[in-house]
Amino acid sequence: MRRFAIGIILTAVSVGLLVKLIAWESVWGILQSADERLIALAVLCLVLSLVAKTARWRLLLPDETPVPTPRLYRILHISFLLNNVLPARLGDVARIALTSRQPGLRFGHVLSSLLTERVTDTVTLLACFLAISPFLPVPAAYESLLRAAWTVLAAGVVLTLAGYFLRDMVRRAVVGRVRLPLPGPLRAETASFRDGFRLLFSRRHVLLIWGWSAGAWIGAFAINWFLMAALHIHTPMAVAVLLTCTTNLAMLLPSSPGYVGVFHAAATLTLMPFHVEPSAALSFAILAHLVNVLPVSILGAFFLLLGRESLSFDLRRLRATSDAAAETPRP
Repeated sequence: MRRFAIGIILTAVSVGLLVKLIAWESVWGILQSADERLIALAVLCLVLSLVAKTARWRLLLPDETPVPTPRLYRILHISFLLNNVLPARLGDVARIALTSRQPGLRFGHVLSSLLTERVTDTVTLLACFLAISPFLPVPAAYESLLRAAWTVLAAGVVLTLAGYFLRDMVRRAVVGRVRLPLPGPLRAETASFRDGFRLLFSRRHVLLIWGWSAGAWIGAFAINWFLMAALHIHTPMAVAVLLTCTTNLAMLLPSSPGYVGVFHAAATLTLMPFHVEPSAALSFAILAHLVNVLPVSILGAFFLLLGRESLSFDLRRLRATSDAAAETPRP
């Protein structure tokens, strides 16, 4: 409830900021002038990106499980639908609940696959930001922000590396002294959780996992580039990559269902430093939000209705799954 309240506040602040900055009367005219062919290409890139994410997700689950990739694709769309219409990211919880019910999959396998997915996405986006930042046409007034981003990123890398190299020392100092007996089912879930993380760097799948991850995000970059071109916003591809990074970072914040307001503020404020008029920047934000939300939600609703016998669930099950996720020990 607290997260939902914070999300509503952040949404209200974002909308208020946009109302103050933007001349709204010109936004509708800009949207009406959009090139429908380029919007269609953006939607195609969205579908292909989700296919790549589904293929990667299947590789992060145990090979011996019989769950088919098309079933995972349907579950992915349903989770996006629920994230867009329900608070507190219940779509992610539903994704865990629906997937863990498939034959041969344990709760630990599913949870570790989602967390590993977040790791690959974060690493991929950071790598892309590092690759494109020297080519961003950043005005002099905003160079300090770019330097700040580099500083924060460098600090994060140092802390991550320190945690990685010191993990054994911490485990021996803390975990080695206190050993809590785990019940059999919980021990099994913990083992499956660890197994899921090992798949990320398995020799058999590592190239495919990172390859599908790269393909998924290249599709996401193309979505932004095509949508900017559809609205006659001419910026380098590096700006499309930066947009993907900032909007995905903004979606980690608490917000209203569908990331309304927070997404729009992030996209608008990212474009404005690159000599994009505020009205055109907001027009892009509105169009990008619609393209990213409507197709996946419509398909999610279709798959939910089509598979209501095998993919049925209720809010009590989601709540129970959410509680279990919070209590599952980390490896």
